[in-house]
Amino acid sequence: MEKGNVVYEHVEVEKMLHRLNVWFLPFRWGSNIYRGCEHDCIYCNARYTHEYLGMQEGEFARKIIIKDNAASALDKEFSKENWNKNLTVNVSTVTDPYQPAEKEFGNTRKVLEVFLKHHNALLITTKSDLVLKDIDILEEISKTGFLNVCMTITTLDQELSNKIEPRVPPIEKRLSAIKKLKEAGITVGVTAIPVLPYISDDEETLEEMIKTFSELGVDYVIVDVLNFKGETRQRILKFLEGYDPSLIPKYEALYQTDYCDKEYSKGVRKITNKLVKKYGVDHYDKMFSYRKNKEAK
Repeated sequence: MEKGNVVYEHVEVEKMLHRLNVWFLPFRWGSNIYRGCEHDCIYCNARYTHEYLGMQEGEFARKIIIKDNAASALDKEFSKENWNKNLTVNVSTVTDPYQPAEKEFGNTRKVLEVFLKHHNALLITTKSDLVLKDIDILEEISKTGFLNVCMTITTLDQELSNKIEPRVPPIEKRLSAIKKLKEAGITVGVTAIPVLPYISDDEETLEEMIKTFSELGVDYVIVDVLNFKGETRQRILKFLEGYDPSLIPKYEALYQTDYCDKEYSKGVRKITNKLVKKYGVDHYDKMFSYRKNKEAK
């Protein structure tokens, strides 16, 4: 099926859960409802997942894999006797569950019904206000178990957002979604990732963002700096050619590897650590299932 310049390919999957072994993450399991992402953010590091399947560079945002039986496959895995429902599952490790495809196919809502059925701990990360279409079931999941919704907002500058994340809903819609989710009693965080060196990294800009999120009542804010994995390097450098070519040598100096210079990154973290405490958006314990915290005591 083709819609506009995006092709939707339908598949059946045997399983939905995959194990992650990253010590600093608040989850150990992922479950991506779609493969590929129409948001087409230039800083995205997940494009390699398409290349791994033998697809061409650039197809990540143009060829979206629809897992038709996502809900039923996940239901079977959650029904296994040895599965622990207290384990938080992130349904957004390499793709957005609320990308435009969700309007067409509704797979995410079907998966949410499985989470509610099994009362399994759930983490959702998205860049879309489309999450509000499921606020009714999200509210139920939150009441009967653990739910953590994390909205990604990289900048409050809509003009910049249009250039670096061209198919993401407007910032105001995402801010409004945060407000409504909080009003529904749902735990909400913000990932302000990535910070762009020499563009969105000054203290005044970071404070404006974090203060704005605080005024909406978010529980926590996570800030991190851009990295240059996979296609990101060439895409960012191409963006800089049109945005401000004088920044290119500065970026090349900062990014001798896929990761930003350590001293620079420490400087950004020092500023943001101060700001999240100042505005009370440092409740990082809420990223973890309360059941996990209870078991750890």
